Amino acid sequence: MAKEGFLKKDSFAALLITLIFILAIIFDAPFLRNMEHIAYDAGVRMTNRHVGAADQIVIVAIDDASISQIGRWPWSRNYLADMITQLSRAHAKIISLQIFLGEAQSDPGLVYLRNLQDYIDTSRLPKVAPKESQEMSGLLKTAEQKLDADTQLAQALSQAHNTILPMLFQRGTPLGQPRAPLPEFVQRNRLLRVSALPVPHAPLPPSAIGANYPLAAFGLAAAGIGHLNVIPDDDGAVRADPLIFEYYGDFYPSMALQIAAKSLDLDTKDISAALGDHVRLGRLFIKTDDAMRMYSGFYRAGDRGTAFPIYSFADVRADKIPPQTFNNKIVLIGATATGLGDTQITPVATDMSGPELTANVVASLLNQDYYQRPDWAVWAEPGIYVVLLLYLMFLLPSLSAGPAAFVSAALFIGLLGGEHYLLISQQLWLQTASPALLLLTGHLLLTTKRFFTTEQQKVQGDSDAAQTNRLLGLSFQGQGQLDMALDKFLSLPVDNSVLDLIYNLALDFERKRQFNKAAAAYDYIRQHSAKFRDVAQRRKQAQKASDSLHHGGPTGPGGTLILDNAREKPTLGRYQVEKELGKGAMGAVYLGRDPKINRVVAIKTLALGAEFAESELVGVKTRFFREAETAGRLNHPNIVTIYDAGEEHDLAYIAMEYLAGKDLTQYTQPDTLLPLEQIAAIVCGIAEALDYAHRNDVVHRDIKPANIMYDAEKASVKVTDFGIARITADKSTKTGVILGSPSYMSPEQLMGRRVDGRSDLFSLGVLLYELLSGSQPFQGDSMATLMYQIANEQHPGIAQRRPDLPACLTPIIDRALQKNPDERFQTGEEFSLSLRECLCGELQIDMGAA
Repeated sequence: MAKEGFLKKDSFAALLITLIFILAIIFDAPFLRNMEHIAYDAGVRMTNRHVGAADQIVIVAIDDASISQIGRWPWSRNYLADMITQLSRAHAKIISLQIFLGEAQSDPGLVYLRNLQDYIDTSRLPKVAPKESQEMSGLLKTAEQKLDADTQLAQALSQAHNTILPMLFQRGTPLGQPRAPLPEFVQRNRLLRVSALPVPHAPLPPSAIGANYPLAAFGLAAAGIGHLNVIPDDDGAVRADPLIFEYYGDFYPSMALQIAAKSLDLDTKDISAALGDHVRLGRLFIKTDDAMRMYSGFYRAGDRGTAFPIYSFADVRADKIPPQTFNNKIVLIGATATGLGDTQITPVATDMSGPELTANVVASLLNQDYYQRPDWAVWAEPGIYVVLLLYLMFLLPSLSAGPAAFVSAALFIGLLGGEHYLLISQQLWLQTASPALLLLTGHLLLTTKRFFTTEQQKVQGDSDAAQTNRLLGLSFQGQGQLDMALDKFLSLPVDNSVLDLIYNLALDFERKRQFNKAAAAYDYIRQHSAKFRDVAQRRKQAQKASDSLHHGGPTGPGGTLILDNAREKPTLGRYQVEKELGKGAMGAVYLGRDPKINRVVAIKTLALGAEFAESELVGVKTRFFREAETAGRLNHPNIVTIYDAGEEHDLAYIAMEYLAGKDLTQYTQPDTLLPLEQIAAIVCGIAEALDYAHRNDVVHRDIKPANIMYDAEKASVKVTDFGIARITADKSTKTGVILGSPSYMSPEQLMGRRVDGRSDLFSLGVLLYELLSGSQPFQGDSMATLMYQIANEQHPGIAQRRPDLPACLTPIIDRALQKNPDERFQTGEEFSLSLRECLCGELQIDMGAA
């Protein structure tokens, strides 16, 4: 139950949300990376960078205007050769050609021209004059030079001495050895000072399995070669430049790193790298990520509309741009025309051209203007998650809506504001967008859960109260507290299910003979549904039964629980009343059934409310249950077993063992007397039962034929009604009436003195006298005469009534009927032994068998 309760708590929801976020981070969920990238890009755009080295970078763009003027791309490479020569003459510091030169470019006219020259040199045609021949040879050679654009470009590169050319790696994981080593002019650009950090399983730079590099003529003439690979993030944006690429154990610099080095008059031997950590460029220290990428700074456009000066290739070629513009500048030549070069998405632009991207990276390198992940981020970022988890689990659930919103908003702003502050002022990237998203998600979910829980509680409050009242009502009904059950049912919103409950409750009222309450319940049902089941008919029956009770029901003389007009079997406690077995002075005996264990019982009822004054009723009931409890503890084969005692409405009742056979009243007449041996067995059994009861401090007080049950077939005898006489002896509402006849009472009992077990033995002596003779030992015309005889006069000898009886019976009866208790039998066992000795000796009767 505790676990189930915890699963419903806000703290568990907070823990679950945090675990989901942590798992998403561990498995590198794209949506969290995108959130971090969005926050990073915002910080980059908000940074106002000092241009610095950016002023030293110029872009000569092969733009749409140049294509329009010069012609369709690709151009003859002599245009590139001319531009390199022109920029070299303008004293450009570094010229970076952002155009791949991996294939030879051959003019079709050059082939014909060379074929013509070969034909002239080898033909047998008449030779022209030497002067004309020399002129023709010069014209052919000049034409060949004009048409051989690759040679012109190679010569321009060689003469410039400061041109950087691009190469492109094919990414992949190297397996084994390369098919062919890279050419020497490429290998001379590899980095020679590369070390690995002492970290197990440290990540390496991106690797390659192939490369597209310039033609040998261009590569040999260039001042350097650098890769132009771009590695976008998952969202397609370029935020970092891979400064180093690995090719089968060798490491090659990027174009931007080569340009920065050459601009500082450094060579590749001056570049050092620690894999997974940083690159050193002379005195410049560049912090990288694990994959040797530098998070470049991006420069915003100035007054000229671009971050870097961009001039059209055609304008520079036509000398429209002053040569001093390029003096001591880094000049990047690349395509910006529509459809020529690939544009990239960056934090500051969605269509940045290749030359512009290179310019931003070069400026970041030279200005040391880059972003880095701080070393302390490895514990700071998990620490933020721990703090947020504690907040969501323990603090937030304890806050009301207003303070919770304020604290969450402050934390949210602090997380995003802190990230942007570090990005803008310290150029440190601490990833707090994901924790901020966790905070926002957790706050919204928990407050929404709380809202719906509260609303549901409001909506279901009445429903829950109704359900509680329904359950309480059913519980009270099961316990027999019908009035309390009715109160709960009446508080429920009325529908057919509630009317069913009240209907069944009315049936229980009928079973308890509370017909007036049953009628009231039926009236309530009729107010809400007049045609509900047979409620109209049942209401009439209940009213008739109620009238019957008031005019002589179970509480009145001769009353009975079984009413002809009652449609439900009545109950007493948990017992169903089946039929009436007989009546007594104060109540009746019924055949009942315990439905829980299907046991047949005899139920003796006592109408205490009718027999005792209201002032005495509480005390009488207390004594009744005490006596019933005492009698219920008796466990003897000749004493009837008592199962239960209780009070129901106007009746007290005792549920006891149901006995077959009849009481001894019918065997007290002269013509129905039993044989002597049966009488002896019966009286001995009674005496032994009384002896057991007296030893347990229980006095019967009403031993008489009607309270002795005898089953002739089984030869069993049972004493009934222990403890009842003591209750009935106290009744005062009917003066002059004593339970049954005083014929069986002892003298001390008639005189109201304290009685003990010897009084029961006196009554047993009277019973024995009557069973033997068919008449009682004391008889009188009036109650007073009878009582006087019992208290004062000697009884007639048994031999006078039955001379045929054994003589030994006379002293037994005489002793049992002594006026003084001290002169009687003192115990039931003594009585039984005397009787057994008498009959066994005189008649040779086997009393055990009897």
